[in-house]
Amino acid sequence: MRELYKIGNIPVIYEKVTSLPGLFTISVFFDTGSSNETTVNNGVSHFIEHMAFRGTKDFTSEEISRLSEMYGGYMNAYTSKETTAYYIKGFSGNLELFIRLMANICFHPRFDRDDFLNEKQIIIDEINSVMDNPEEYLGEAAELELFRGCSLEYPVSGTAETVEALSLEDIVKFYNTNYIAENCIISVCGDVEKADVVKYITKYFPDTKESIAGVKPHYKPVYNTISKDFQFKSGQSYVQLLYPAFQYSDSRRYALSGCTMLLGGLMSSRLFQEIREKRGLCYNIEAESVLYKSAGYVNILYSCSDANKDKVQELVIKEINKMIKHGITDDELTMIKNQLKFSYASNFETLESRAQMNFRHIYHYGRLLESEDILRRIDELDKQQVHDTAEVILNKEYSVCRLVQ
Repeated sequence: MRELYKIGNIPVIYEKVTSLPGLFTISVFFDTGSSNETTVNNGVSHFIEHMAFRGTKDFTSEEISRLSEMYGGYMNAYTSKETTAYYIKGFSGNLELFIRLMANICFHPRFDRDDFLNEKQIIIDEINSVMDNPEEYLGEAAELELFRGCSLEYPVSGTAETVEALSLEDIVKFYNTNYIAENCIISVCGDVEKADVVKYITKYFPDTKESIAGVKPHYKPVYNTISKDFQFKSGQSYVQLLYPAFQYSDSRRYALSGCTMLLGGLMSSRLFQEIREKRGLCYNIEAESVLYKSAGYVNILYSCSDANKDKVQELVIKEINKMIKHGITDDELTMIKNQLKFSYASNFETLESRAQMNFRHIYHYGRLLESEDILRRIDELDKQQVHDTAEVILNKEYSVCRLVQ
């Protein structure tokens, strides 16, 4: 049973799940991420996520960790380009305590100056550590170039320079504007009663005006076509090809997922078999669609020796052109449908993934989608739809970003 209702104008998604008796999770999603930032304060959302655990109105940092863990819970958070999420999962008998902890972290952080200075150095160290991960480094650099001129260009953590320049006053100002009850959506999933959820959210979460979460104006997408090399000390070259696509809610999303699966999303995919298995030109090659609320792209990533990088790119384009020209086979369509169904079914493996899926429905579609509708869309997918989507997206001029030795 899933339903969407409001508690003090905060949208709350409630799903009763008894297959994992005695367990539940609650997630608080804010419609704020790095795409809501500027060149001046880039990284502020991620900084606030860190600061929220440094102490609140009712709890010290040590108490937050000790209480959540002592009573069998797990608490964490993450920031993305478009949202910030805080969540806790644990035993249903601790529902009131865990909702109180969530409310404190989300709406009553302390913002102590000494904590701010300590956390700033931690975050800068975290940013610098990206230099040890070439794929992560290339991913940030490629999105910056692809979306330059649009706020999707900003890396989630900011840069060492922008974070260093942030003041505590900058943090508090951004928090007071964006991390408000009107701008959040709560998702609760598990073996808890709706009446108890309503009681404790009402007790500990702030009163609100009409909710604005999920309806704020968003960036206007900007796509650039670029070819750029970055020097990087590594034993291999890393390459990304990027094709502008569409937003998450587009009706062609399943067809696009099918395209990327067939190209490089599976071990049986065309790129993996042709380039890795048959020719041995690279260890890793993959394709995926990266879709946001108002924009998206197809990403093809591979790593190989510097001597093979151009040959691999040539073969990637050749396989893409074959898909555009000849379409897909009946067996490939069967595989797409089964993999899409498997991916959807995987959302039900954990309470956390169910809560996140329910939030995505509200955030991108404004309503909860029924399983029957999703499975019907997948079953109705045909070869022509996949081919047409490949032709529209993969026929575009693409961008190339490379880390080279």
